[in-house]
Amino acid sequence: MFMRNNTQRIYERLSRGEFLSDDSIDPVVRHLYEDLEENTDDYADYFKEIGIRLESGNGYFYFSRIGEGKQAIEQKLDSFAKWLDYLDFLKCYNQSFTAGFQFRKSNMIEQVSIDVELKEKAGHLFRKYGAGSYLEIVNKLIQEMQNMGFAECVNEQDETYKVTSAFRYAEELVDMIQIANEDELPE
Repeated sequence: MFMRNNTQRIYERLSRGEFLSDDSIDPVVRHLYEDLEENTDDYADYFKEIGIRLESGNGYFYFSRIGEGKQAIEQKLDSFAKWLDYLDFLKCYNQSFTAGFQFRKSNMIEQVSIDVELKEKAGHLFRKYGAGSYLEIVNKLIQEMQNMGFAECVNEQDETYKVTSAFRYAEELVDMIQIANEDELPE
């Protein structure tokens, strides 16, 4: 089995649940993405041997486990439910919130403070973690997005963030659920 040069660096990032995006501002991430894109079959074969499936979407790569147990699936469902709430909040904040969108933390906090619907949605996001102020809520949400590789800071001075291609993963999951629900509706 052939191990490519970036195998360990790719594994370290993707095994933590992160995504590698083609539009990352981080040159290391872009390099890893490009290497994956050019050598997808080699990497997929290598990771398959250790029980990991290399998955790709529109401008991003991520890992999924082959033959996951019930506990792992339940954890994913919990995580997915959380992202449904995040996505609901973010689309309420701005319908254009998708890959390539840029936003300032201060603008998001201001919107939450004046928009009744956003206030309500924000109040539900991190209640169980004790995040109470709008600043704490927005900080936690941005941190979660950065941890997943869904957003990157493009300007530290004014705290401007850019949504990466990996964010499409969450959008595509929600679209699949909506399509499945539409298929189940009686006529």
